[in-house]
Amino acid sequence: MIDAYDVLGVAVDCKEDDIKQAFRKMSLQNHPDKVGGGVEATNKFNEIKNAKEILSDTERRKIYDTFGVDLGEERPEMEVWTIGMSTLLSPMGGFVLKTIVARSVLWLVDWVWIGRLLMLLGLLAAGCYAMDVKFGNYSARSEEALSIFMNFFVIDVVIILNWLWPLLADAVCVFYLVAEIVSVQILMESWKIGVGVGVVSLFVAWLVRGWWRWIVGLEILLAVVLLIALTISSGIVRLWIDQVFTQHGDKLKEWRTKMRARRKETEAELDKLRKRVQTLEEENEKLKKKGRA
Repeated sequence: MIDAYDVLGVAVDCKEDDIKQAFRKMSLQNHPDKVGGGVEATNKFNEIKNAKEILSDTERRKIYDTFGVDLGEERPEMEVWTIGMSTLLSPMGGFVLKTIVARSVLWLVDWVWIGRLLMLLGLLAAGCYAMDVKFGNYSARSEEALSIFMNFFVIDVVIILNWLWPLLADAVCVFYLVAEIVSVQILMESWKIGVGVGVVSLFVAWLVRGWWRWIVGLEILLAVVLLIALTISSGIVRLWIDQVFTQHGDKLKEWRTKMRARRKETEAELDKLRKRVQTLEEENEKLKKKGRA
């Protein structure tokens, strides 16, 4: 088969009704239950089904008629959008959110009564963990509870550091954001790396002190710029596909039509050769009979 059109036995400029009728006919003729099943029959039926799906979807068919191959159900511009979201925009958005959360926590602990309340909750959590208090079917030393207690512990440490020297709390915030970029595992592989990052975090915290609102605003602006760039990129891909289709779509159809014509010529030549071979065999058989007589 040359292409999806050939699988269904329709012309390259066929209409949607032609595709539906051809699929109905081909699927009935080649259904595995009707032809006895087997791997070959199943593959043939799946090929027919896939050809119908390609040609029934207007956008998918356009891509197929542009490049000569099926690129799947998702359009190329959406593939660009998905890749950009997963590799650029989503990580950037997550980093902005974590920056906002970290700064919000530091802003909250600046309130004395909130800091004291969180310290009290942290002490209560530590007491529950030490005495292994049971909460119904859950234990205070279970993995789920341990993660909650660790969060209280980190918050209490930040509160204490903020009381001792606010710059230390800012350094913890910077260290947390750096860990989100390079991963905690890398920082924990060597104490020298961890200490080095901690010193650098303290210096950066001192350097940007009082500028956090501008930093958060800059991160949000960068995320918006990435969103705009990603949208433009998807649009450019779409425009490029339309341009390629306009320039080369007719050439591809012409090539497919020529391939069909060549196949018919080849089949006609093969048919002539078969007839010629059959004639020669008959003449040879006659000569053998005469020789025997």
